[in-house]
Amino acid sequence: MSASIALITDSTCDIPQTLIDQYGITAIPQIVDWGKTLLRDRLDLSPEEFYRRLEKDPHKPRSTQPGPGDFEKTYREAIARGVREIVILTVSGYLSGTYALAEQVGRQMEEPVSVVDSKGPTMSLGWQVPAAARCREVGGSAAEMVAAAAKVRSKLVLIVCLDTLEYLQRGGRIGMATRRIGTR
Repeated sequence: MSASIALITDSTCDIPQTLIDQYGITAIPQIVDWGKTLLRDRLDLSPEEFYRRLEKDPHKPRSTQPGPGDFEKTYREAIARGVREIVILTVSGYLSGTYALAEQVGRQMEEPVSVVDSKGPTMSLGWQVPAAARCREVGGSAAEMVAAAAKVRSKLVLIVCLDTLEYLQRGGRIGMATRRIGTR
């Protein structure tokens, strides 16, 4: 693995921890606002605990992107380890401000930061990150890592089926009218 290029993603990627560890990927946690508690995805709240709590807790969670300080800290830690470039793949810019914020903070770094909008959530991001990691592992450049992710992205089709629109509405992703129309 090329130690000169850091590979970063956000925690919406749904990549198993074993792959994150195997490829030396850094996952910046999204924030889950649950009642009066802010939890860092995958650090303070595991995916399994999230779904258990979702069924029982009367408060429903809302998600938000990491703050600028989270990106800056992660980038600076990578630079302190000696990386010369950073590649970060994020959840779709249409779904979250994560991409825009990662890009904004990246422009302030002394080392080049390539920010990639995955154009999707969950495993549509999750398939792209290991492709970039495998490219890096065989000596690929940052540009080649970005191209490897783009190649995977060009072949992805995302189909979403939901049992309920309740959580999208409660989380602020859709309005009440959309929920009612979509439920009938």
